[in-house]
Amino acid sequence: MTVLFGLAPALPLHAAGKYVAGAYVVFAVMLVVYVGIMTRRLRTNQRELAELRRLLDERDSAAAAAHSDASQPPNEPEQVA
Repeated sequence: MTVLFGLAPALPLHAAGKYVAGAYVVFAVMLVVYVGIMTRRLRTNQRELAELRRLLDERDSAAAAAHSDASQPPNEPEQVA
């Protein structure tokens, strides 16, 4: 492998600078795109989690209401003497 690097011509520094700058620009753009995608996924997951929590709370309150209704004795009609 070192033989290959020894045979390859080196770029002069004034010519290599634009390639290094281009590589940094590409890396920076890829990093910004990645962070944007992760931010969007995080927002979506937070929204879905909030919706699931709301549905769970509704289900629990409905179950508690049904349980409290079942524990009360039914209203007996009054007897008129």
